[in-house]
Amino acid sequence: MATPPRTGGLSEIGELLGVSRQRAYTLAKRADFPAPIASSRAGRTWDLAAVEAWEKTWDRTAKGGRPKAVTPEPPTD
Repeated sequence: MATPPRTGGLSEIGELLGVSRQRAYTLAKRADFPAPIASSRAGRTWDLAAVEAWEKTWDRTAKGGRPKAVTPEPPTD
């Protein structure tokens, strides 16, 4: 008998990838993210092994968002 896949929603994906649930939601909208294996009124469900495989191809260095604020240096007299 085959073991069923480990499954999870956005909260589990967030924990797996070390990101917030909101960030997991954004990642799940990417074209290269694995498709959910089920959907219900409670939300979508993914095969966590597929998400782990996807994580190996994810370039975490490509960060978007607002640039960090630059703190002006105090004037020198």
